[in-house]
Amino acid sequence: MNSPQKLQHLGTIYRLIEQFDLISRIDLSKISGLAPASITNFTRDLIDLKLVIERTTQTPIVRGRPAVGLAISPFHWQSLCVVLSEREMTIFLCELNGKTVKSKAYPILPKQHPQLANLLIDNIRAFQEEFQHKIIQTFALSVAIEGQLNRQQTGIERLGQSVLDIELQETLSSAFNLPIILSEYFAAWVFAESSLGAAISSDNVIFLQVDDVINMSVSIKGKMIQGSKQQRMNIDRVCLPMLNPLAEIISQDLLPEDAQQLQHHVTYSAIYKLVNHLLPNELEDNDQKIQYLCELANEGNQQAIAILHYVADGISYVLMNLVNIFSSDKIMINSSYLGANAIFVEHLKQKLNENLLLDQHQVDIITGHYAQNNAVVASAMVKKYLYNGDLIGSLLK
Repeated sequence: MNSPQKLQHLGTIYRLIEQFDLISRIDLSKISGLAPASITNFTRDLIDLKLVIERTTQTPIVRGRPAVGLAISPFHWQSLCVVLSEREMTIFLCELNGKTVKSKAYPILPKQHPQLANLLIDNIRAFQEEFQHKIIQTFALSVAIEGQLNRQQTGIERLGQSVLDIELQETLSSAFNLPIILSEYFAAWVFAESSLGAAISSDNVIFLQVDDVINMSVSIKGKMIQGSKQQRMNIDRVCLPMLNPLAEIISQDLLPEDAQQLQHHVTYSAIYKLVNHLLPNELEDNDQKIQYLCELANEGNQQAIAILHYVADGISYVLMNLVNIFSSDKIMINSSYLGANAIFVEHLKQKLNENLLLDQHQVDIITGHYAQNNAVVASAMVKKYLYNGDLIGSLLK
């Protein structure tokens, strides 16, 4: 019988084997704290499922029989991973280790949003047909949404800046005989960075993403304080002091009760106003305006630098309070503002450390290993559900 405890142990052992690349059963027993007999049984299950293989190693120093170790199998299982944004979807065929076998981007037109579920199915099938010579056997379909899932975590509530009501879980389940993993891209990014990327050895971290919206998550002693139910904290309505003249430009069209809210001062929609006001341009694509802003700042344009410093000031005010509450050592930030990384991050770091209330407490601001639309992030949630045993349970059925 596959009890939850057994699946959890299988997931833990799988993760250790992946982490060490090649590890003996004896070392697995020591590290996991499980009895050698249990390790033998659990690893046999993983080998039977073709998730793990046995490999021999021979060192030139020690003579005799080669040692037998365990490694993740690169031969049998693959996953289909999708990053779904407002304007395109990118489909990745990934191996168990996250390596991309094939990938392809498909455009999404605004008029196609109401039929997004069917469009996703059609594109996945087209991808499978085009790359069928590369597909061995898929065991999961993961879809990461650059936006927000509904409360039930079964469909899309917001994609980019577009408000939608699209059911995905049931539709995809009926179309593909695979476990379906739906997640918000931010949650996948946090998991990828904390388990595989720049925050892998960090315990107390604030993860912050600023683009069309503000996403934040906090880990304390290596665990997310929100648990597994909610990966994102809402700080949109935190109020800022109106001390900068640029705040008046942004707030002139806002209701008084909205004028001081963080979301109206640091997200892209707010900064577009400042770019158009201070840096006249004919760019119709708003995404290009952020790129234009960063390019001018890097060239030394004082107006552009002032805008980036203004954004950094607003973010630092909120982070100052959060660091004082959670005693965070690191802040990992992900944003297109990093196109002017030295200007934006250095000012943010300076303002934050100047205003911290905790004596002798220094915070390091770091950027992630993984950018937007990254295959490692796309496949991160597959790893998460292998590690907790859920996907292993699906294979055992």
